[in-house]
Amino acid sequence: MAPLVLALTACSEPKPAQAQQVVFDPKNHLENALQAARQLESLANEARSLANQARELASSPYSHLAETSQTLKDIGELARSVRGIASDVDGLQKDFEKLYPATVDGLDPRRALEQARARNSQARETAQDLARTAAELERLSRGRTGRLEGALGASKAADGQTAAIQSSTQVLAVLAEDLGSMRTLLMAQSRLLAAESARRASERAASAEARRQFWGREKTTIPNPDFDPFPHARK
Repeated sequence: MAPLVLALTACSEPKPAQAQQVVFDPKNHLENALQAARQLESLANEARSLANQARELASSPYSHLAETSQTLKDIGELARSVRGIASDVDGLQKDFEKLYPATVDGLDPRRALEQARARNSQARETAQDLARTAAELERLSRGRTGRLEGALGASKAADGQTAAIQSSTQVLAVLAEDLGSMRTLLMAQSRLLAAESARRASERAASAEARRQFWGREKTTIPNPDFDPFPHARK
């Protein structure tokens, strides 16, 4: 009977297995939450860092470099279009050899007069060029105050480093305009002073040569007239 009972037991329907019980671990859950919070904080820090970098690299909304470039170009052109005495070395050498000779011994009076007239004409052109340069530089400087105020305002309102550097560069560009203007004006004044000094020196040398030629001649005795002028004095 025992083998039969065992066989029937084996062929009978098996009993259902007992269900597994879910275990909640608070410590593990807390660690996972803290890890997720740390990851979120790290992502937030990276986002803030990227935003700061973008703000630092932002360009300045104000720019006057086009106007400044044109002004500097006009100043350079003004310095090259001088009139009167030359502003380059070769031209100065020719002018001084022609109108301000170092040696005036034996100078012909007619030639001396021609040189004096040419020197006066050149001095007038040089003085006119100085006045023209000053007037043109004054015209070019009219918008400079507005550009400087705009650059200073942009530098003050700049959020990032790049915008501040760009605004500061624009301030330096306005100062470069001032330096270029002063340089051009000083060049014109120097040319006028040099021409005036050379003209005075040449006039003194020509006058000295004229006196030498007049008073340096040999003494001669003027002969008596061949007729008696007294009978015709009343006529």
